[in-house]
Amino acid sequence: MSDNGTTLYRYRNAVGGFFDFPVEQARAILPKDLHPVELHHGSAILSVMAFDFTESEVGAYKELILGILVSPRVEPGTAMPHSAFYPYLLGTTTTASREHAIERWHLPHFMKDIGMSMEVEGEGSDRERLVVKAWDEGTPIAELTITSHGWRQAEQNHQSFMRDDEGTFLAQINMAGGLSENEEEAGRLKLFPHPMTDPIGDLDEVNELPLREIWMRDGVQTFQPLRVLSQAAGV
Repeated sequence: MSDNGTTLYRYRNAVGGFFDFPVEQARAILPKDLHPVELHHGSAILSVMAFDFTESEVGAYKELILGILVSPRVEPGTAMPHSAFYPYLLGTTTTASREHAIERWHLPHFMKDIGMSMEVEGEGSDRERLVVKAWDEGTPIAELTITSHGWRQAEQNHQSFMRDDEGTFLAQINMAGGLSENEEEAGRLKLFPHPMTDPIGDLDEVNELPLREIWMRDGVQTFQPLRVLSQAAGV
């Protein structure tokens, strides 16, 4: 943790894909006071993200995040975040990273180390591809392909809402690095039956084509100090 209370994570690659699926399935996952972003009536957005962290307080690790896009918390004098999401479950490749994220950020985790690979294909071409594969002791969890479409240096601010037995929390997150984003529907998503994907419900209802693809590389993820929105009774 830095002197100003922020927590830094350096990454080689960070990718995200956004996929439409039925809003009823999203609401079954979300707390009642969080509202899904609807692409159109009846259609919510599933967020699938993957990170290859090279430096952190707990060393290098990879991470898979499954979540739902939700309405942001906007306050006077603050900028509109690029996105807000409710991460319903994370998988990490190391025990130390899982314990760190649960203790500091109250993020919900699959409680075993998972396997992950993140491989760049067509490096240096006009349309690079990053292929993410995640598995649990040989059982596949997800396969995500994100494509590039031009690069620029950028910063983005995001919000993450968390809830556990201790209360409700909000994390403000800054992402800085090389950025490529597109809506070309060139990526793909394949989800497999697994405890990480079970909360989604019918996996066949998740569109395999992304509404938007985001790829950042050689950058820094900065968490502001966690904000407590509410505390559970008796805490």
